[in-house]
Amino acid sequence: MRAAISRSRGLFGIVCIALVLMSGVVQAAHFHASGEPDHDCTLCMAAHHVARIAPPVAFNVSSVAIAKVIVARSLTRPQPAVFFRLSSRPPPPDSAPLA
Repeated sequence: MRAAISRSRGLFGIVCIALVLMSGVVQAAHFHASGEPDHDCTLCMAAHHVARIAPPVAFNVSSVAIAKVIVARSLTRPQPAVFFRLSSRPPPPDSAPLA
């Protein structure tokens, strides 16, 4: 099973490399009779269009005080007055009959 997966990955890699090489050769060998790029040719459009850099956006931010910031009060939990030690059951004694 591992050999089949490895073989299919290798074949997929070879196909990807072949597609990249083929597209590079097509792009390098592509020309028009007039010598100018044709605006209806998708390969010329893809080769001659570049990503445009977006201008930075500036936000005018102003803050208005709505309420004063105060220190949070620490909440105290009520402490139990009596500690009940039998809240968790102790293990049964060794002499208890097995059920």
